[in-house]
Amino acid sequence: MPTNPLSASVILQQMADALPTHPRGDTTSDLSSSHEALALFAHACMASLGFRLLGFDEDKLEEAKCHQIAPRMPPNWNASFNTYAFVYAHQQSALRFVIRTDRMGGKAEIRGLGINDERITRVAVTIKDFVSNAALPIRITINDDGEDRSNLSQTLRNVFISDSRIEDLASLIKINIVQKLLPSLQKEGYEESADDRAAREDADEAGRRPPRQPVMPDPLPQPANPYPFNDPLNPPPRNPVPAGDFPPPGFEDPYDIDRRARIPLQPARSPFGNIGADDLNPPGLGPHDPLRPGLGVGGGLPRPGGGRGMHPTFDDPLFGGLGGDNENFDPQVPPGARYDPLGPGGVPRLGGRRPGGGGGPFGGGFGGFGSGDII
Repeated sequence: MPTNPLSASVILQQMADALPTHPRGDTTSDLSSSHEALALFAHACMASLGFRLLGFDEDKLEEAKCHQIAPRMPPNWNASFNTYAFVYAHQQSALRFVIRTDRMGGKAEIRGLGINDERITRVAVTIKDFVSNAALPIRITINDDGEDRSNLSQTLRNVFISDSRIEDLASLIKINIVQKLLPSLQKEGYEESADDRAAREDADEAGRRPPRQPVMPDPLPQPANPYPFNDPLNPPPRNPVPAGDFPPPGFEDPYDIDRRARIPLQPARSPFGNIGADDLNPPGLGPHDPLRPGLGVGGGLPRPGGGRGMHPTFDDPLFGGLGGDNENFDPQVPPGARYDPLGPGGVPRLGGRRPGGGGGPFGGGFGGFGSGDII
């Protein structure tokens, strides 16, 4: 049965093989802190899955040197403080990958990035849950024959809490980093779990999704709108009829707001003449005031056919349009009057004629001889 490349024993051996060669006379430690142990652990996971180290800076690669001393790492792998970066390549991908481990207080964050892919994956862990500071620092044993690495993997095992914690940490890196950077990785003994397949599907879906285009501002200015749709000074028409509905019932309009503008009647069109037109003039000041004929400018009785007050005379067009220049018109006896107004002695007043149409002194029609009495 193939060995799991992320088992505890394989990872610990990868860590022991990756530590740089310790030069003679150097008294410094090879692994001095817990966050260095986590960075070395992340590199061991990547190396176990077939990732090839190219250097520690994506802008300054050391591919030739790393290939020459592999599986050892160059001595400057931990030259920076509290942050460690590794650049990798893999034969199953054309991308380059960057793995960075940063310490933030009591936690460490491991981030992965596929260059030109711009997708960052990450996982955060609590250092004390996996690493025991009591086993640090570690220094490779040097004897007369050189380095003694025979027991180095066991020494590194003591750095971690337990083998199960080693496998848990390797599983976190596989699910959150490796499977998202390189889905469908083919490696003998390497299997994907349900979480791995879900991570791969998410990565595939993200890869098929087109990149978001930034919203560019319109280079042309918006045209001026002199008639805005919501103009507070131009309210909508009253009582609009809803589209597709019946019109609402009408309501009282005591102030005639909705009534159309009236067209003033001309004297020739009105069946009632100009009755009431002179009521707009104060008494005594109208041009033809019938109540105070001696007051005001232009007083006196109204001219024939020209009265416009509330007291029309018989020459008003209301009484058939007679008057004016008609010499047979008698304003005291309008046409169709039932009684003939009589004067003293039975003679019509002011020489008027009888309603029957007779014009002689003896009358005619219904009148008796010289009496003017009605039969």
